[in-house]
Amino acid sequence: MDISKFFDEIDHELMIKAVEHVMEEKWVKMYVERWLRMPVQKQDGTLQERAGKGTPQGGVISPFLANLYLHFSLDVWLSKHYPQVSFVRYADDVVVHCTRKAEAEEVLEAIKRRLAEVKLRIKEKKTRIAYCRDYRRKEKHEVVKFEFLGFSYQPRARKSTRDGKSFTAFAAEISQTNQKRIREVIREVKLWRNTQVEIQEIAKLLNAKLRGWIAYYGKYSIRSLRNTVMMIEGRLIKWLRKKHKIGYRKSVEKLNSIKRANPELFYHWKMGYC
Repeated sequence: MDISKFFDEIDHELMIKAVEHVMEEKWVKMYVERWLRMPVQKQDGTLQERAGKGTPQGGVISPFLANLYLHFSLDVWLSKHYPQVSFVRYADDVVVHCTRKAEAEEVLEAIKRRLAEVKLRIKEKKTRIAYCRDYRRKEKHEVVKFEFLGFSYQPRARKSTRDGKSFTAFAAEISQTNQKRIREVIREVKLWRNTQVEIQEIAKLLNAKLRGWIAYYGKYSIRSLRNTVMMIEGRLIKWLRKKHKIGYRKSVEKLNSIKRANPELFYHWKMGYC
């Protein structure tokens, strides 16, 4: 589930109570109050008052305050009233694990009521009950997939490391949304249009991004991530054709020659993604 307009709806009075609970120093409370109440300047120069709610997104202390708010508003409450369920939360994105559909429906309605008490509400479009179907859980449900922190969790075909047989696992891969986002970043690299630069400059520009993508999304199945970053190969071939005024086949041969001479030039080469 996701919480609607979370950073904009945080109640200042409840936020200060949470701060007082963990911080005895009065000067801390004073600065937090000033931070929360400070008006926001719009692009036209006008000031918008906070009206007793909201913490500015992008502010250095906002993530800390947001987590503190939800720790007492949701985490502690869930642990107390539903100790049998487990949950994971990152900021306002939450996954609650239940054992039965009826339990999931009950917990969801209770969470809605709880959030209303602390002046928040869920984002209905991003909140759903999903069935984690795999080789053990074989019932039919309408929703068998959900996304969380850039990953898509859904039934996927896997091979057993023990006997090599195929089975259905409920596993994670990079989501379609983030695959599209990575392809857009690759596509928008300005150096693709500059044939005066050397390939080392393109590698230097992309390697920092590649390290981040592979370090994060490569934790699970790498097939979808590999297919996504392989878009770089096509872009390099096209760039080499323009730079050296050669055909497709020769540009492929030239790229392969560069790989053999410097197999660690691009980070995804080094990590065996091609």
